[in-house]
Amino acid sequence: MPMTGRPTVLFVCPDNAGTSLMAEAIALHGHRGLRPFSAAALVPGAVDPALIDCLQAARVPADGLSAKPAGVFGLSGAPRLDVVVALGAQAWRALRRQPFIGLLRFEFWQLPEVARDESLAARRAAYRTLLPDLDGAIGRLEERIALRMARAAA
Repeated sequence: MPMTGRPTVLFVCPDNAGTSLMAEAIALHGHRGLRPFSAAALVPGAVDPALIDCLQAARVPADGLSAKPAGVFGLSGAPRLDVVVALGAQAWRALRRQPFIGLLRFEFWQLPEVARDESLAARRAAYRTLLPDLDGAIGRLEERIALRMARAAA
């Protein structure tokens, strides 16, 4: 089925406590052509305070970000997903076991992991380093989707 309107993108990392939430926040803030969500491929964790600090310092709104399992997007009434982006190998392996996998377009982005055993300051620095790269990757995704939609409409 071709995408219409704003395409819905689900960003997934292992625990939806850091990287996938960052992707959701960046997309909500600066990529208006997308309808972004995020989720955990495994068990949702507590939102990383270092992530919130990094987003606030970059003036990216972090209001309403919460960790949730990817399985909720396979439930009745969930948003129809156009693209799912696995952020890291662990998320990709776990997503392949989800029942909705055969119905979607998937992308795998190999990103550095922000290790939970690092100090708060080290995690803040890691998120600051990751933010522009992730923003660029989301921009390129938005461009690819727009091109695909334009071709489908022609």
